[in-house]
This record gives sequence, structure tokens and C-alpha cells, in this order.
Amino acid sequence: MLYFASAPDALKERDGIVDYFVLKQHAIATYLQLVVGCDRILYDAEWWGTREPPIDLVGTKGTDLAIVVDIAEKFSSYPKGMRLPTLKRKLIQRFVAAHERLRSWGFQKIQGEVWFLGAAREALELVLPSVAQILWRERQMPINIVLSAEAQQRIAQATEKVRQLGRDVGNPFAQSILLASGMLETPPRIAEALPPQFPLELPDPYAIPTFVEAFLTSGYLVDWLGFDLEGFYELWDLARQQRSSAWSDLFALLDPLGNPYPDERAFFGTPSLPPSTMWAVTPKFSSEQVVSILRWVINNAARAVQAWRERWRQPLVLEIGFLLPYLSRNPHFPPEVIEAEIARYGGDRDLARLHFQLPRPDKHFYRGYLRLVLQGPYDATLPVPRLSVAEVSLRSPFLPRGTMASLSVLYPPEFAGYFWLTFQAIAQAIRPKVLRLKSPQNPSQRLEP
Repeated sequence: MLYFASAPDALKERDGIVDYFVLKQHAIATYLQLVVGCDRILYDAEWWGTREPPIDLVGTKGTDLAIVVDIAEKFSSYPKGMRLPTLKRKLIQRFVAAHERLRSWGFQKIQGEVWFLGAAREALELVLPSVAQILWRERQMPINIVLSAEAQQRIAQATEKVRQLGRDVGNPFAQSILLASGMLETPPRIAEALPPQFPLELPDPYAIPTFVEAFLTSGYLVDWLGFDLEGFYELWDLARQQRSSAWSDLFALLDPLGNPYPDERAFFGTPSLPPSTMWAVTPKFSSEQVVSILRWVINNAARAVQAWRERWRQPLVLEIGFLLPYLSRNPHFPPEVIEAEIARYGGDRDLARLHFQLPRPDKHFYRGYLRLVLQGPYDATLPVPRLSVAEVSLRSPFLPRGTMASLSVLYPPEFAGYFWLTFQAIAQAIRPKVLRLKSPQNPSQRLEP
């Protein structure tokens, strides 16, 4: 996955001092975007298969041209005593790795640039010409050495272009020019309020299993791992102890998923440990298993709520855990759209940029839950979840014997924009299936022909 980001919202600081290397990055990015005409900019590409410092910028123009840019002073991190042949070999390997990766992404014309902004190591100036010759001879990849005088002229061109356009292009370097010119009062960043409701309405609780099945199998979630079901242990424990035929049906659904006892039906006492401590490994559920369990719970809501209340003194809560694809592996949305949506709802652009470059980030940012709550008229109110919540509207939330159902989607606020992009896409994909559902208050909920 190739990540193209717009610039972060603010310059990085270190001990209260602006990081001028980052400022130089933004200045070059402004030149690539406004003067060269690159439509996308990649910052700090650091997954090129080497242990080298990240490539500072990659600009692309359409689907054909890619420009790889390094700032010369970055190579001061190399050991001072490095021999010239070693430095030459490392630079060649660095640009060859970038060239091969960009070719694999479909770019045909790839060129490199090394910008000298300020003093750089003398050794770098000595070896770069021969590096450029070898790369052109072996890879037809031109390397342009941009010395300080030419670099200053290019930045002056970018500055003039910003003034001519007179609009904020989302780059801190351009923003500073507009502020100094009086064309911009403040770099606006106003986070929008999160939508309170999922963009789809259901007729009644009997439509919930169909909705959940369509949601989990929509193709926008990571489904090959299976799904978590918070509340499985409690349901299993109730089904194990209850002796009616209805509970036997639920036990038959849960029994193949793995049990801690060799003969559960012969064990009717209350275990000394909570049900959740009986499994060494948390079971995973397929979408079919989740839907079967939900359909039983909805069709036997009054029975399930009463047993749950008698045992645990609270409403029945089931949470189906799901994962979105990592940003670095997302196949559905353009990276710049994801970043813009994350920032739109108050997310951190720098955090999003980091996740686009991490092959295995923290799953917390990608884990959401479908939360089903069944409660009677006198049950206590549940505490507010720590995650952000979007309610799935039910035109009629009532079930037999005064039981009420509610369904919501929980998601982490850090990547709310990414989740809402996915929710909108899922809602659009499954809307025809949901609209075919029959009217409310139909216990034998089925699809219309």
C-alpha cells in the first residue's frame, strides 16, 4: 500500500524550537506540489527493505512519474569515518530499493533528487556524481543534484506560487507564507461532531440478525480471523444449566465451539470460577455462528433476559468485535481521503501518517463492536461506553413481555473518520438487503421475495 499524505497540521518542535529539517521538507513538498505539479506527496518513506534513514519525500504526477527526494544534511547521521566506497554502495542500494518499489507500484518514469539546503558532508558531494552515473547506466534513473543556489531559487518559485494562488493547500510552509502576507488569518482546523446514528434504519429487533450478517460479510472488515463475541461465556453458562428445549437449542449452537468440561450436560452445579476463566483460548466465531446465536437470542428474548438478570443482575449485553483493515493495507479508500476524514473528526494527522507506514500497528485503533442490549422496563441503565457510539435506529424497539432492544456500533475516537468512511460504504452496500425486510413486529422476520 502506498501512502500519500498532505502535510501535518503543525511543525514538529523539539524543546520549544521549530524542527527546521521538517520545515525544509514542507518547503520542498510545496515546490513539488505547486511548481512541478505533483498531485500526491509521500512523507518519510521508511519501508524500503533496508536499514537506511527514511526517504524524505516522494512526489507523484499522475500514475507515470515519481520523484524521490532526499535532503543532503540527513546523511550526516552516517558515521564520520565511513569510507567513500561504502558510502557510494549504500547510496546506490538506497535508490535502487526505492526504484524497485515504485516500479512495482506501476510508475514507469522514476527520478531522484538530492537537495543541498545548508552545509552537507564533503564526502557526499564527492560520491554523488558517480552514484548518478551508475543509476542512470543500470536503471535509467536520473539523479538530479540540487545545490544550494538552485534550491533557493526553487523555494522562491514555490513561495511566489503560494502567493499567486492565495489559498491554503494544507502545508505548514504555505500556511506561514499566507499568514505573513495577510491572506490567512488562522490555519483553520475545526473538528466536526461525530454523527450520533448509523446511516441505516432497521424496522424492528427481528431485523438485527440480518443486519449483522450483512455488516460482517460486507467485505469491508477483516473476516478471515473470525469475530469475538463478548457475552459468549455467560450465554454458554446459562445454556449449560437451563434444561428447557429452547436452551438446549442454544447449547447445541455453542457446544461445538469448545468447552472446558468433558461432559457438560452432567455438570449442573455452579462453577467456582467465572465462565470467562474456563477457556485457555478465547473462541472465535464465524459470521454464520454469530448470526445463529443472535437469532436465537432475539427469538427468545424474554427467556434470555430473565435468566441473565437472575444470574448477573443486569441487562443482557452482547458485543461482537470486528476489525477494520490496517491503514497500510486498506484496499477500499484512497489514503488522502482517509487522512482527511480522520482530521475532519478531530483525529491526529501525524498518527494517521505513522499508521500508513506501520505493517503491524496497535489493533486498538482498528477494533470496533456491534453492541446488542436487551433489557426489561425495570432494569438499571448501563454505564456509558468508553468508546464513541453510533446508534442503529429501530423504528420499533419492542419485543415480547416488555423487553426492549437497542443496537449500536462502538469505535475508537482516534480513527473515527476511518470508521465513518467504512460505515457509509457498508450502509450503501447493504441498504438494498435491509430495505427488503418486512414490516415491524414480525417474529418470523424474513426477506421479501
